[in-house]
Amino acid sequence: MVSRRNFFSIIMMMAALTFMFQFSQVIKENASNYDINEYAGEEPIPDAHRLQEGTSGGHGGFDEEDVVFLGNSEDALGRTVSQWCVYTRRELTVLNNMSSLNIGKTGLPGLVLIDSRHVNFATETEVLAGLVEAGVPLIFCNLPETAVLMENQALTGLLGISQIREEPAQVEGIHLFSGFLLGGEAIYKAQTPEEAEKQDMELNIPWYMTGKGTKTYMVGMLDEKKYEREEFPRIIWRNNCGNAMVFAVNGEYLSGLTGLGLLDAMVYEMETYEIYPVVNAQNMLLVDFPVLAPENTAGMEKVYSRSPEAAMRDVMWPGIAAMSLKNKLRLTCLVNAKYDYTDAAQSQGEELPFYLQQLRESSAEAGISFRYRDEAGFTLADKLKSDKEFYDSLDSDYKFSAAYFEVLPEQLGEVFEEGAGRLEDIRTVAYRDGGERPLLSWNGENVILQGITGDAGEYSYSIDLQMRSLATALGYSNTLIDMHNAMWPESEEDQWENYFDEIFSNVSTYWTKYGGFEQTVMSESDRRIRRFLNLDYAAEREGYKLTLNQQGGEDDTWFVLRLHGESVKDIQGGECKELESGAYLIHAMDSEVKIALEKSDDVLEYAGPFVK
Repeated sequence: MVSRRNFFSIIMMMAALTFMFQFSQVIKENASNYDINEYAGEEPIPDAHRLQEGTSGGHGGFDEEDVVFLGNSEDALGRTVSQWCVYTRRELTVLNNMSSLNIGKTGLPGLVLIDSRHVNFATETEVLAGLVEAGVPLIFCNLPETAVLMENQALTGLLGISQIREEPAQVEGIHLFSGFLLGGEAIYKAQTPEEAEKQDMELNIPWYMTGKGTKTYMVGMLDEKKYEREEFPRIIWRNNCGNAMVFAVNGEYLSGLTGLGLLDAMVYEMETYEIYPVVNAQNMLLVDFPVLAPENTAGMEKVYSRSPEAAMRDVMWPGIAAMSLKNKLRLTCLVNAKYDYTDAAQSQGEELPFYLQQLRESSAEAGISFRYRDEAGFTLADKLKSDKEFYDSLDSDYKFSAAYFEVLPEQLGEVFEEGAGRLEDIRTVAYRDGGERPLLSWNGENVILQGITGDAGEYSYSIDLQMRSLATALGYSNTLIDMHNAMWPESEEDQWENYFDEIFSNVSTYWTKYGGFEQTVMSESDRRIRRFLNLDYAAEREGYKLTLNQQGGEDDTWFVLRLHGESVKDIQGGECKELESGAYLIHAMDSEVKIALEKSDDVLEYAGPFVK
């Protein structure tokens, strides 16, 4: 039995603890203004120096910084080449055929990229050999049919091919060697049934072997009990032709985002060093979370035994917060006022303060999702009108500067101008794209487009290669966690516990492995992309001293510096972080950055033919 004195003491202690916890929470809420988006406070950087596509017809002459592309600028490969030239500040000339390349009249370009479908090798191989003899490097973005190569000894000699097998090779996997793309060595070979589900790379490939004077970067893997490694079919390699290098790609690896990093890696292999601008931003977008209308109530209660609000708050959010904390993510939650406008449920703002508080404590950001159910004639204009009324009715000063569209409207600028109210604050948009648009670009004078680079619920070997490529080319990723199916589950796979297991595993294992680049929310990456797209720069080297001059990026930009057999000794006007051996992330903080280099003790000195 508890005495009155002890009972009174217990009551007083419980009251004191209750007061302390409640009081501390009150202090916490009053001390931190969760109703302000701290990442949207700065004025957006204007497009005064914005990059433009520098495509010409090749009649004005070339210089050593110009790129010629023999191909079609409108197909997937042509769009990749165009993006790469824009991001690396190279002038691009697109020619549909070799006859348009009048070297004698227009001078020598710095690099020629070749879509083999636009070359008649029977009559034009000699012209390509002449370019190499004149010191112009070539990149064969793909190769002609095996039969064409077998009949053209001059072409195989140019490519460094020593042997061609008539039958294609059915390889067991793909081996990417270290030192080419950032991220090191990768072996895309399934060892278990689970890994076999991730194998989506082309495993039936033409069988080419290379000879002396070549260097291989990626091969198809065969059974080593039957074949020597020298017999493995080459996928990406280079041939030293005396005065220039010739790169070859056995497949369509350059068509798409993966091609951006592969092209940067090839240029790096041509030079004694390479320095180029990157964004340095890794986003993780939580799309359609939370949804502020209690819709699909019957479906949610059937699966989760809770109302939509309770399922999001008590079931989904704790897992998301734990995943964010474990992987040090910087989430951007794209709030959806409502998805199904045929549902009678109305958007409600009562839950929003809770999520804004949680996001502020997690260094995260809230944006707006404009995804909706396209039924019964309901249009985007209808959603914008409805959402505008809802967001304007909220008793909140939160500035939503980021947005998500499932399908990007053709007249995006007009959408926001008509929206007014909260919608006119939007300055950066994430969207899914099939490759028709550049990954990073301006839309009008004020809005930046940030393409989605991957879905956290999906992982495959080709996705991994693309991730390495984008890290190499741009130091950028924009990964989507799509909450829609969990809110509208149609199968057991859609249910939150199963989807969460998948994304937690993928994010923890694959999507956050490039730790050298920074985690950002969309408004932060927006500013970095604006600087990247506004930036003009030049680099000069004298001995072991490298000078980088930049303008247009507000003196706060990032570059990747890649070296052969050298390392960074000192830096002035910026900061330096080693990403891996021979690769550095340079944070340029002044208009002029001076970098002192030195030889690396553990790496052989580069012996390439080009010296800047």
